[in-house]
Amino acid sequence: MQQPATPILLRARWVVPVTAPPIRDGAVLVHGERIAAVGSAQELLTRAPPQVQRMEFADGIVVAGLVNPHTHLENTHFADAINCQQPFDAWIAQMRMLVSAQSFDEAVAAARDGANKLLRYGVTCVGDSSFHGATLIALKEVGLRGIVFKEFICPTDDILDDRWTAFAAWLDNAPTDERVQVGIMVHAPYTVTPSAYRRALTLAMKRRLPFSTHVAEAPAERALIERRTGKWAQLPIAMALRDVPIGLSPIRYLNWLGVFRHDRLLLVHCVQVDDADIALLAVRPVWVVHCPRSNANLQVGTMPLQKMLAAGVKVCLATDGLASAESLNPLDEVRFARRQAHRDASFSPPLSADRWLRMVTLDAAAALGLDNAIGALKVGKQADIAVFPSGDTRDPLETLLGEATEAIATMVAGRFVWLAK
Repeated sequence: MQQPATPILLRARWVVPVTAPPIRDGAVLVHGERIAAVGSAQELLTRAPPQVQRMEFADGIVVAGLVNPHTHLENTHFADAINCQQPFDAWIAQMRMLVSAQSFDEAVAAARDGANKLLRYGVTCVGDSSFHGATLIALKEVGLRGIVFKEFICPTDDILDDRWTAFAAWLDNAPTDERVQVGIMVHAPYTVTPSAYRRALTLAMKRRLPFSTHVAEAPAERALIERRTGKWAQLPIAMALRDVPIGLSPIRYLNWLGVFRHDRLLLVHCVQVDDADIALLAVRPVWVVHCPRSNANLQVGTMPLQKMLAAGVKVCLATDGLASAESLNPLDEVRFARRQAHRDASFSPPLSADRWLRMVTLDAAAALGLDNAIGALKVGKQADIAVFPSGDTRDPLETLLGEATEAIATMVAGRFVWLAK
């Protein structure tokens, strides 16, 4: 008979629950996979069972584990093979060659390295776009929670049936569990035909799978979808778009396809948007995943975060992959976004520190449909926890957002998966 797990009490200079004010000299009691109590250390020490295992972080900040809702972990090793700061057209041409040359075993190794980087940054859950499906193996090996969005690319309908057979078979046979689940990532409007989009959407809705897509990322994409002009008008996808009404932006094109009928949607980038797009996003069941460093590096423009939030669009932050961003650390993404806000508040508003933190914890968890389980330190939630150095700070939120890099410890479902030496 399996013995019950020993309760663990994490005590720190600061505890940051995310949904409540920070607690000085706070503690979190973990029992099994879940959080049993959150409060002052003095209070929890009197309530803790005698067999509790105490872990003291006198110069630490205990916070809900970070959530990174859009990465490409299989691209981790591409960081040394590609310049992440170059125009999008040149970048994606190189990416096609790198991905097509990568073996499955190479993808597993890259995803494993990327997943371990995430743990060191205090990330406990990831939404990963996986071309090979190798990320599913990596997440299970390292103990990271996540949703593996199997990527589907189909630029012409004559290959749809063959590609779909292999794609559906992977989804049918993927060895998921309660911590590692699967979703569908339809790559982008310029690489996937309307028929393929609809087929993938139908399956996602039938199986209640989360559905993600890159959309409205680059100016060339909007020119192709909206007007059938520009250099991408020569791509194979152009023929498949012939029945799509002219004048639809990429966002309104998704609406025309029926994508917004699904209620588990993540739209990644959304840079090339206008006021009509923003109004549509505000009333649809969708999360926009903002990747400001990738957008800047690939020179595609700046997402109008200020307008989106003012309109009521739900937005979270993600790093994208190491082929287009300098790190997989969501706090680095926050720092970059805050600098953008300082330079130009018309695009990126000067949000409060707690709001920025939510965008890489609870909001990011909500984008993945996991906010009932993770994203905050709250009784009953999964014990997904990160510990960062605090120094002698009086403002743990600013310390997290301004200075925190690697975590001291990372816990997923009550088990430590990273402990700094």
